[in-house]
Amino acid sequence: MLLCFLGDSLVNGTRDPQCLGWAGRLCAPIIAAGLDLTCYNLGVRRDASAQVLARWRSEVERRHIDGLQTRLVFSFGTGDMAMPGGAPRATVDEAAENTRRLLEDARDYKVLFIGPPPVADAAHTARNRELSNRLGTVCATCGVPYFDLMGHIGLSQGYIEDVKASDGIHPRAVGYGILADCIGEWPAWREWFA
Repeated sequence: MLLCFLGDSLVNGTRDPQCLGWAGRLCAPIIAAGLDLTCYNLGVRRDASAQVLARWRSEVERRHIDGLQTRLVFSFGTGDMAMPGGAPRATVDEAAENTRRLLEDARDYKVLFIGPPPVADAAHTARNRELSNRLGTVCATCGVPYFDLMGHIGLSQGYIEDVKASDGIHPRAVGYGILADCIGEWPAWREWFA
C-alpha cells in the first residue's frame, strides 16, 4: 500500500524535534508489524485548502507505483483560519468549497480526512471549530470518513500545554503523540490495516 498524507504544517510535523509528526507516529507501528507500506508526508508549511487543492493530484501521481494501492489522508484548515493581515486567509465557505472540489476530484481513491486541531489562541480555535463542523458536513456529503480532532482532543490539557510551549500553533513531540494516539484509535483508520 502507498499512503500519501496531504495538507499543512501540522501534517508535516513542524516543530516536532523527532521529525515524525502525527503521520510518522501513525505509520511506524504499522510498518514495524510487517505491512508493506510506503508513506509520503506531503504536508507543506503555510498551505491552506487552496494550495492543497492546487497541488494534490500532481503530488500523488508523481508517487504512483503500479501494483500498489494508493490511499490518501487529507488534513488542513488551521492555515485557512489564520489571520496574518487581520482577516482569515479563506472564509469558512471558501475552505469548504475547496474541500468539496478536492474530494470530488479524489473520488477514485480511498480517502480519509482529519479536521484541524485547537491552537493556543481562543479566537483561532473558535474559527477552527466552525470550519471543522463545515468540513465534517462536506465529507459526509462526499462519502469520506471525517475525524473531528476538535471533538476528540477538545482542549486536552496535555495537547494545549505542548502547543503553548511551542509557537501557539504547532505542538512538539508530546502533542503530536496525542494526535497520533487519537487518530490511531479511529475505526476508519484501523479498517485500512485490519
